[in-house]
Amino acid sequence: DVLIDLLHFLHEDEIHQILIEESGDSLVLVKSDTSWYLPQADTLEMKDRQINQLFEKVINGTYDMIISKNPEKWNKFGVTDSSGKMVTLFDEDNTLLLSIIFSNKGQDYSHNFYRTVGENEVYRTTENIFYMINTKPTYWGSKPKKEETENSLVPVSPLDNSSNK
Repeated sequence: DVLIDLLHFLHEDEIHQILIEESGDSLVLVKSDTSWYLPQADTLEMKDRQINQLFEKVINGTYDMIISKNPEKWNKFGVTDSSGKMVTLFDEDNTLLLSIIFSNKGQDYSHNFYRTVGENEVYRTTENIFYMINTKPTYWGSKPKKEETENSLVPVSPLDNSSNK
């Protein structure tokens, strides 16, 4: 088996915005300098692990075989424009780089199918990555932990020993 990178021709540094769409829900991840944030949920702190996994396993992931080259079979594999989950990548000028439709259809839960929009080939991923393509803000970010500061400590007055003389 030959493992081939999903997006072997696209470099991480080129990607500045990621749009994830599923069943009418959508989520946008935006890169600012070197960090990512959620414009629609800017009170959440990004979970680095989720973004790292998205790049490592989805964007830089691998596939092990072409499943079909026939557009008439897209529905069978769940990779039509209206099915599956769509991941769209943009550069820093908001220019479309690539759109990919991922599907969880089929008997095999350790793989997914995907198709690049504008191309006919349907591929199979080498592992299940479907759960990483998530439109819930809480998957990507968490509420910031309250930082303990010196001011949050309740002052305690020293013991008054003057009455014990």
